[in-house]
Amino acid sequence: MGKIINQKMTRIMTDDGQHLIRRVTQVQMPNGRYRYPVDYFDATSDMVKVSDQELDNLKVPGYLMLV
Repeated sequence: MGKIINQKMTRIMTDDGQHLIRRVTQVQMPNGRYRYPVDYFDATSDMVKVSDQELDNLKVPGYLMLV
């Protein structure tokens, strides 16, 4: 695909106290242009309780799975 040139990681703390890491990767594509994809991931090493609202958002109704 492309060649990874550089990665920059920055720690971010949200207003509600959640620690996130923002990773920006510099990728050189075969045509010579650069892309800068951005990833966010959780920086906590322990288990995190998932709220009921988040569980409801993750659930897929059975009739949608059959379609």
